[in-house]
Amino acid sequence: MGELLKELKNEAPLETLFSTIGAMLWNNAKDFAPNPVFGEKSPIAAVPLPQNKGAPHHTHQYHYVTWGQFIQDLAKVVGFLREQNILLGDRVGVIAGNHYQRFVTEMAILASGRVCVPLFAGYGLELLEQLISFSDLKGLFLDGTPKLQSLSPKYLPATRIVFDHHESYAAKNKNKYFPFTAILASPGSKEKLDLLDKQISGVTGKMTAFIMYTSGTSNFPKGVMLTQSNIMSQQMALLKLWQPEKGMKFLSYLPWHHSFGGLFERFFALTTGGSIAVDDSLGKDTELLLKNFAAVKPHVFFSVPKIYQEIVSQVMGSSEVEHDFFHPGLKFVFTAAASLPLNISHVFKNKNMPVIEGWGLTETSPCCTLTDFSLERKQGLVGKPIPGVSLKIAEDGEILVKGPNVMTGYFKNEAATAKVFDSEGYFKTGDIGEISAEGLKILSRKDRVFKMSNGEKVYPSTIEEALCKKCKLIKYAFVFGQSESQLYALLFPNFEFFSAKEISVSLADPGCAYPKNLELLCGCLKGCVTTINQQNPVRYEKIKKALIINRELSLDDHEITPSFKLVPRTIEERYKKYISALLEGREQELSNDCWLISVD
Repeated sequence: MGELLKELKNEAPLETLFSTIGAMLWNNAKDFAPNPVFGEKSPIAAVPLPQNKGAPHHTHQYHYVTWGQFIQDLAKVVGFLREQNILLGDRVGVIAGNHYQRFVTEMAILASGRVCVPLFAGYGLELLEQLISFSDLKGLFLDGTPKLQSLSPKYLPATRIVFDHHESYAAKNKNKYFPFTAILASPGSKEKLDLLDKQISGVTGKMTAFIMYTSGTSNFPKGVMLTQSNIMSQQMALLKLWQPEKGMKFLSYLPWHHSFGGLFERFFALTTGGSIAVDDSLGKDTELLLKNFAAVKPHVFFSVPKIYQEIVSQVMGSSEVEHDFFHPGLKFVFTAAASLPLNISHVFKNKNMPVIEGWGLTETSPCCTLTDFSLERKQGLVGKPIPGVSLKIAEDGEILVKGPNVMTGYFKNEAATAKVFDSEGYFKTGDIGEISAEGLKILSRKDRVFKMSNGEKVYPSTIEEALCKKCKLIKYAFVFGQSESQLYALLFPNFEFFSAKEISVSLADPGCAYPKNLELLCGCLKGCVTTINQQNPVRYEKIKKALIINRELSLDDHEITPSFKLVPRTIEERYKKYISALLEGREQELSNDCWLISVD
């Protein structure tokens, strides 16, 4: 990696093209008025995508809203908020899936200087009620799902709006919810546009734009307060680094309650005057995702390694899918949350497709570092600081960040805020890493580092990443061994891969035997684990025993976070019998839902 450094800065000046979200939206609505801004399969957004000559048409199943219509709808929502006495700086909650009604609602909240509080619908009912109450909301927009219907009225603000694809629920509860249909059905007017323009002009970069709750892998979620300038500084940095074309198409499944989709991807599309088509696969149905991909033909695609693994397994099994995914208009793909496994990365390299990787947190809006467009990716490195951002390594190895993208603090939690900033104003990320002239390398989460019986520190996430990179048939790995003389692992398979009917010759990894079931995988994987052990220069960081568990990790069971990261405490609790059996040498007592790998 080269000589290690204590700090690394990007002192490139940032343009101040837009300092607020509303200014950006207003400008782009004028510049791109006839162009599409949002697409989905529901006919609710019933403005078709115009052809080059102006004739309307539908692109497969997708319907599109133009920038011109979008700004009209934005003005209607802002007018409604004012009528409800929801004013500048007031907090408005949103609990919903990704769709146009939510899109225009959140942009109206942000453009007019209100504070958007997106809440993850997948949280338990009790936690949602606690977060609604804690947030002191003046209004709440939500989907009328059975779960959300169960929210207790005592936790809800007076102004409650249900999105119109659940209009029947609003009709049955007229005293409880207002239907979103009525907002968009109201007539547009110059007065509403003038009000929007005036309210946008009253917003400054220092004003809070979002309160985004972290995924809560351990304690009660913390509300990250991000300003208008936090969000827009990130986008100004991307414009400087990437110099993107205007009007690009995006296909998006990433949830908007999370910073990767809701901040990074969504605002990059908007800032560049692009269009976002909602992928209704939700990242859970790869076949549907790829059909949507073929229909939309996005220029850029944002995703996580888990999904790229599933896409590649489909691509390798079908030349048609391979052609549709690697279509001529695709410029690059972006991956976050973890490094892309080497064998998956090789697939993109073979197709001359750049894979951009980045690192950051919700508290940093979210991006801090980015790799470049080179096809030669350096494993383990997550790039260099984006313009305006400085990195430092603390004495204990923790990565510290300073820049215009860093949050102002945690909502109603001054003690937690004080703990995460040092005396120089650097944010303590909780990640352990190393810096060289080549960039930043992430070693582990600080709270996952443990010591073995020999007193040596182990960074388990580094080994977990190596296991998943080595074998595309493994989706997740959990390494443990605190106070032990050797390391152990639980391995969770990539079940989608086993369904691939054939492997494309042009994309196949000649070093992989491609076992067709878990029993065969067990025998095959022993060789891969042995190779990883041999390649690891740290003599005590060797996996001696591992179990392949015949189970898919679940977001609903809180085994993984909304950003597809392992939740260590849940894994330790839910798979305690497997962990204990390995530690105590009682593997033979386990049921037949797992396979043992023992490495000499």
